[in-house]
Parts: sequence; structure tokens; C-alpha cells
Amino acid sequence: MNKYKLNFLTILLLIPMLAIGQIPKGYFLDADDSAEKGYKLKPFKQKKEGIYHYAILTELPFENDCETGISEKEQIDCAENNLKELISEKLNSETEFKGDVYVYLTVTEKAEIVDIKVKSYPQSDKIDKKIKQATEQITVRTAKYKKKVVKSRLWTKLEFK
Repeated sequence: MNKYKLNFLTILLLIPMLAIGQIPKGYFLDADDSAEKGYKLKPFKQKKEGIYHYAILTELPFENDCETGISEKEQIDCAENNLKELISEKLNSETEFKGDVYVYLTVTEKAEIVDIKVKSYPQSDKIDKKIKQATEQITVRTAKYKKKVVKSRLWTKLEFK
């Protein structure tokens, strides 16, 4: 085989590997019809579960200091940072853990935190348990999407250096 055929085959093999996990099934919602101008994409509604991602919520389920009128990416970053700070405030002491911890949680329509998933890299059951306990202690309220109370899925990443 010549050089070009090998390169082509390599690319064909890599495309599915890179695409796996990029778009979860059932996570896209039509555009928000309340957008002031243009077509504002509103992704991340899991239809099967009726769970909304925090990026599309009109009211977040926790206190935040995000400005109005900022881009959607900036809104997401700001919301993640606020959630990270809320969890960090509840941590009792310094930790010797060095790495990243990913926290996923669901806030129900009754403002309860359920389905907490904590994953640390490198894996540490001790830090996972500590972060889960801190997450259970944060105060949340109901989330809203277009003035309707909804179940929402939140996540953030904590970094320990």
C-alpha cells in the first residue's frame, strides 16, 4: 500500500474514536423562542428523564453572581465557578489530595439534591466521600426554565494542586 492509502485508512479509523461520547442521546432541545434576536440554541434537555442542564435554565437552583447580558459560554463558566465555590465552602479542612474531582448532582422540583456522583482522578474513595458530604450540605432552591419549575442536572470540576 502506498503512503496515501495508509493515511486515509488511519483517518477513517480515527473519526469514530473521536466522535464517541460527543453528543449524548436525547440531550438537545429546540431553540428558545424567547430569544431576543437570532437563533439562540438551547441544548441539554434529557427528554426521557425531564432533566434540564443548568446552562439553559432561566433561574439557577443556587445563588450566583453572574452578570446579565454575557455570552452563553461565560454564563456556563460563571455558574460552574459559583457551584464550585458553594461546595468548597462546605469542605471542612485542607486535603492532601492532588488531582481533579468531578461532581454531578440533580436538583429536584422540590429543591432536593439527589443522584450525586463524584469521580476523582486519580481515584480516591476518601476524597470522593468528603466531596459528596460537602455537596449534600449546600443549599439549593428550585430551578426554573421559562418560568416553569424543573428538575436540573448540575456539574462542576474541583481542582486540588
